[in-house]
Amino acid sequence: MHADRATPDAIVAIERIRFAYQLDPILDNFSWHWPAGRHIAILGSNGCGKTSLAKLITDEVRPSRGDLHYGDTLSPNDFAHISFDKHRELMEHDRRFDDSETRDDAFDVGTRVRDAVLQGRPADQEFEQLCQRLGIDHILDQGIRFISTGESRKTLLARALLARPAALIIDNPLEGLDIDAQREMRALLDELMASPTPVLLLTKSASDIPEGVDEVQIMDAGRITTRCTAAEARQRFAPQAHFSNTLPIADAPEWPADQALIELREVSVNFRGKQVLSNINWTLMPNQHCCISGPNGSGKSTLLGLLCGENDKAYGQHVVLFGQRRGSGESIWEVKSRFGLLNTAMQLSNLKRTKVIDVIASGLFDSVGLYQDYSEGQRQNLLDWLNALELLPLREQRFDRLSFGQQRMVLLARAMVKSPRVLILDEPCIGLDEQQKARLLGAVDQIARQGQTRILFVSHRREEVPACINQFLQLVPSEAGGYTANIS
Repeated sequence: MHADRATPDAIVAIERIRFAYQLDPILDNFSWHWPAGRHIAILGSNGCGKTSLAKLITDEVRPSRGDLHYGDTLSPNDFAHISFDKHRELMEHDRRFDDSETRDDAFDVGTRVRDAVLQGRPADQEFEQLCQRLGIDHILDQGIRFISTGESRKTLLARALLARPAALIIDNPLEGLDIDAQREMRALLDELMASPTPVLLLTKSASDIPEGVDEVQIMDAGRITTRCTAAEARQRFAPQAHFSNTLPIADAPEWPADQALIELREVSVNFRGKQVLSNINWTLMPNQHCCISGPNGSGKSTLLGLLCGENDKAYGQHVVLFGQRRGSGESIWEVKSRFGLLNTAMQLSNLKRTKVIDVIASGLFDSVGLYQDYSEGQRQNLLDWLNALELLPLREQRFDRLSFGQQRMVLLARAMVKSPRVLILDEPCIGLDEQQKARLLGAVDQIARQGQTRILFVSHRREEVPACINQFLQLVPSEAGGYTANIS
């Protein structure tokens, strides 16, 4: 329910709101206001109510009780909200209109980045300067389905800023950005903190809060519990790693110590006339766990696709997996059976109405969704993984009703349920609060210690790299175009 005016010193005020998801109250008897001209950061774990507050402000959801009051001449449309959910909505909308299967060229670029930013406005100097400032000017003609997570995040920010909102709500702005882009985003946040446009920053990480915020509010279980400065928040909320459970990893024979698991020699990838990867030389030995890093759009996903069967550019090149060269008679399902995969695309896929236990079971068959029956022995294995990751009470719940962190742990179980030889974790910490992040990294280290699974871990942030990592592959610009590999 809305009233017309906020208190004189607030751009929005909330009075005794009750908002529930399904039957579970997220905010109950909640009152809060956003003072005019103030930059506020709300720090809290997944599920504490941050995003629900943002959606109430922008009228994306309605309360069952209570009132929202807006400042003079303001309405919900004057508040721009940038979030992971917006990224999901953008991608799902574009997929619905993909007509690649009916086109002569079998390729639909979909919504281009420039159109996603402009939203029908004419391109002008402000648009060009903004895209250059955010580092997306080189991808304006690419389809939004074919850009990286970090590039998608910057596209959404450009779209919001170009609309000149009266106030800006930003949800975890540094997630999915490479190191250089994080530096650029921090500089942009500092600019926003110095601007007259009020900013509400929602974050799970105290280290991501800029110094220029006027106040940090700590949110827990639908309540603002503490108010402090950014420096005080960083001191008080350091993550505590914890994971000591024994995982139900099946016994597997050790790989010969002198035989590579993965070997790439002079591998290059050109996609539709654009050089992506150039002369990649990389060997992963059985005692190694590798961190893969590189700028947004440098080809990390392309490299992973060469390995796990998603990219046919491996054929005809020196790509040797587990002692067998790609294209020498193996099926794609044989390749996939050796890999477990956890990535953001999986979490964005159509798993909404799937039960948790069935999401995990789909990992046995390398399918998105469950289309085959599993045996009683396999069911016990599923239950063992659910129990080890403390997810057993959730086994019959729908996947989309879990918290973001719980979804990630479910997808980790899905990737590991077949005890793969290599586990690919593609930016697995995106969307996790500090405690969930520490828990997932602890589980990854346990996997590395306990069995024969080797880890490929994609991340832009060294503080998110698990302790087991002992090899680093960085994608760097190549003189031949695209990116090549620097191994250390």
